[in-house]
Amino acid sequence: MPHAPKSDPVPPEAGSGCEPLVVTATATEYELRNKKKAQNFILGELVAGGQLSFVVENLPKDGAGCRGSWLFSEMMRHFGPAVAAIQGNWTYGDNLATVNRLTASGMTLEQATKEGFTGKRAAEWKFDKLSVISHRQDASGKYIRVHVLFEK
Repeated sequence: MPHAPKSDPVPPEAGSGCEPLVVTATATEYELRNKKKAQNFILGELVAGGQLSFVVENLPKDGAGCRGSWLFSEMMRHFGPAVAAIQGNWTYGDNLATVNRLTASGMTLEQATKEGFTGKRAAEWKFDKLSVISHRQDASGKYIRVHVLFEK
């Protein structure tokens, strides 16, 4: 069963402005924040059936701070095999922007979801089976909500 680490993780690279602090590390919750940048963190929660729901941020987007891919990997290492699926529930942010950009250029919704941050991270951890749970578009065809699930 996952548990709190004995110490905070070692940052991925020197000089990146990443000074990680594990705030919460339980069987169902994980929070890792950057002490040097307030809007640089990951919050993860295991919900029903081992589905992982999470939010990751690194604002402003200035190249400094803990990289999102590193934060995601730290969260996945924490939860380990308890993760049965990774949720994408997007109403704003980079994942939704990627979906809208790629579908506007002719890509299918399914293909586009795999090209965003969450899709790429899920694939790195072998969660490559995609289910589109629901989606909603506005009158112009732009997606305003996409809910997907990545499973092994």
